[in-house]
Amino acid sequence: MKFYDINGTEICKEQFVKIYGDSYFIGNKRIVNGVGQNSRYAEEEIEKVLKYGIKTPIDVVHILAWKTGKIKHYESEKKREFVYAKDWSNAETSGKVFRPRIGECDINKISSYISKNIESLEKEVSEAPQNVLCKLREQSVKGIGTVYLITLMYFISRGSYPIYDRFAKKAIDAIVNEVKPGGVIKERQLPDKTSEKFCKIMKNEMKEYMCNLEAVFGSDYKDRDVDRALWVYGHMFKK
Repeated sequence: MKFYDINGTEICKEQFVKIYGDSYFIGNKRIVNGVGQNSRYAEEEIEKVLKYGIKTPIDVVHILAWKTGKIKHYESEKKREFVYAKDWSNAETSGKVFRPRIGECDINKISSYISKNIESLEKEVSEAPQNVLCKLREQSVKGIGTVYLITLMYFISRGSYPIYDRFAKKAIDAIVNEVKPGGVIKERQLPDKTSEKFCKIMKNEMKEYMCNLEAVFGSDYKDRDVDRALWVYGHMFKK
């Protein structure tokens, strides 16, 4: 496994996390053209939910808006509050949001379900994460698919199970296979939540992903700095 800077020069793991992780935030040098940067305020608020747990439906709204790219990061950073994209402007009030190719979705059901059942979900996820994913699937709506359900499980588990992101996946595959930035990394989609394969996702796709993360970063793979660095780095590869 090898780590590279943007010019294809080999660097150490610590440099990798520092260089690409710093680029994640607004105010730092953007090292990958066209990749959006994120509000430190929003990230700090999200990390509070990760550390202290989901307490209210609004926490779930914040998680979903963060993961789906519906936070206006520059405005959020300036105002020190969550500012949403126009099609998510009613997320905290009515719960009505819009998803691409789907239209209007109501996220109240899953937000309320998680906040009301968080204690039992937190207990169950440590022993049976697949069961928790299947319960979340039953509460989800169109437009909230597999990747977002895994993100919710990440927060329910307080980070014990990783977020799955196509860019982070490309990044870890590139590191393991020693592919330099600009190279080709084939994207692999997770099973749709409506498929039979979804019921074995923790034993198959997620197990492989977690094994690769741990092989490269050890227990540090659960660190948010690592996830941020992988997300930025993954944008540097072709499909």
